[in-house]
Amino acid sequence: MNRLSLDYHETTPIGEKLYRLEQDVDQVSELGSSLVPYALQTFFNAILVVGTMFVLDFKLTCIVLPLVPLFFVFRRYFETLLSRASESTQRESSRESSFLQEHLMSVVQIQLLHQEKSQMQVFLERAMARVKALNHRNVIEILFRTSYMAVIALGTIAILSFGSYQVFVGALTVGGLVASYSYMARLFDPLNAAVDIYSRLTRMSASIRRILEVVEATPSVAENLGYSLPFTCARIRRNENVSFSYTSGRPVLQKLDLKLEAGEKVGLVGVSGSGKSTIAKLVARLYDADCGTVSIDGIDVRNVKLESLRTHTCYLMQEAVLLDRTLKENLLLGKPSATVEEMRRAIEIADLEELFLRLPKGWETPLGPRGNTLSGGERQRVALARAVLQCPSLLLLDESTSALDAPSERRVFANLAKYFPHQTIVFISHRITALKWVDRIFVLNQWCHRRPGNT
Repeated sequence: MNRLSLDYHETTPIGEKLYRLEQDVDQVSELGSSLVPYALQTFFNAILVVGTMFVLDFKLTCIVLPLVPLFFVFRRYFETLLSRASESTQRESSRESSFLQEHLMSVVQIQLLHQEKSQMQVFLERAMARVKALNHRNVIEILFRTSYMAVIALGTIAILSFGSYQVFVGALTVGGLVASYSYMARLFDPLNAAVDIYSRLTRMSASIRRILEVVEATPSVAENLGYSLPFTCARIRRNENVSFSYTSGRPVLQKLDLKLEAGEKVGLVGVSGSGKSTIAKLVARLYDADCGTVSIDGIDVRNVKLESLRTHTCYLMQEAVLLDRTLKENLLLGKPSATVEEMRRAIEIADLEELFLRLPKGWETPLGPRGNTLSGGERQRVALARAVLQCPSLLLLDESTSALDAPSERRVFANLAKYFPHQTIVFISHRITALKWVDRIFVLNQWCHRRPGNT
């Protein structure tokens, strides 16, 4: 999951990913923990029972052997049905899991919209779809078992009929017939176990395929073991014909030529969909350009190690992403070796001194899930402080102060300009009035991507 690129994580629900990481992996883990020992025990029991039956009465045992090919016929017939039913069950279960994950993350908004009943209805539909898929799989497995039991019943009838005839003509004693029948009954246990093992293997194969879909997926942004960026100020140059589209035939950027000098402070403004955030994502290499070259310090970002690129380049999004950890732990994600003095300096730059004084436990204050104990502006400033600790050569701020009031925003910008005079900073905003501190402003409007329904 860590290896895959932004396009996968943006299009795959969190619940779907969690289901594969938890349920599918747990399903496969049964292979070593219980299924293999169970299969070995079943195999050796079957060998011993069949061997004993041959010793007791070879003719009676040979009557059962012609029925063996029927087992393979039924297995071949039910193989596809079982596989499809298992995949359908896994798919519907993951859809239900995705819905619950999304609902629980948005439950307050659902309450504000007064849509609890509609959400309950959607959940019931998802749950019923999962139950139907599960019942369908169970029905197929029952039919599969019934077919095998029918074969076993035919074998039992054949042994009793032929054995009774042999007893009647004196070729077999009653004790021999009873012993043969007893071992025939003992053969039911390993055969039933074999059917159960096959059904579980079919379910497991569906989980294995779902896991392999992730393991074998090719990241759209492939790791490159090439260059490492030098520890210098970043200079961005976009050559001509840099184009990009999220979907084929609908370009967001076309033939863009943009050059930034080292240490320059620039602003990117434009209407929604004009490609402002896309430019930042191409520089941070969350996506690769369809054509053209994105270079930092004269090196194509596609030829730079991702670790090096993202150490020197910090992309800060509008939605501040904080973890359910303490303030100190969240800050240290930017620089694990940072000292207390460095953290204090980062807090000062992000204008967080007042918040820090209010925190009951200081550095060790938990911020809650997604940092929800803080306000939107406070979360953005904590994320900015974390980026400051990283001390990147290139800082990309994508509406990352949108939740701040005007005085706080001005103080933050002044601090950035003061403490990072040599770093290149790109600030993306809808508000051109917030960009008075930058050296240049680029306005994007020619290649605006207009979606249906927008005006």
